[in-house]
Amino acid sequence: MNQKIQLIEKEIEQKGQAVRIIEDLDKDYEKLTGIAMLDNFGLNSELLSSSLGGSELFPKNFEALFLQSNVFVPPDMRFFSIEDREAKGNKLEIDFKDGGTAGAYPYTLRIYLRLETEGS
Repeated sequence: MNQKIQLIEKEIEQKGQAVRIIEDLDKDYEKLTGIAMLDNFGLNSELLSSSLGGSELFPKNFEALFLQSNVFVPPDMRFFSIEDREAKGNKLEIDFKDGGTAGAYPYTLRIYLRLETEGS
């Protein structure tokens, strides 16, 4: 099993800002198997919507804190596991809304995607 971590970054300039993220997943990897976000955005932030290849990934208004991780969590445990989601160049779309409680503004929202493919 080959793994790759794909990083998505988006600047959040001010409290309560909503941003739209559109990213094509790596076409050389078969599955999206995990997602993680750094804990620098505080509480009350939401994924207003999220989809992969046009299919809903998380429910509307999903609390982003469920995807948060920090340096106290071992690296191999930081990802929220996802099953049976095809990567293969599919488009990931996320509407993120800042909860207004980050330690400082502006900040960089970082979303880490764990991609996997069979092979040697």
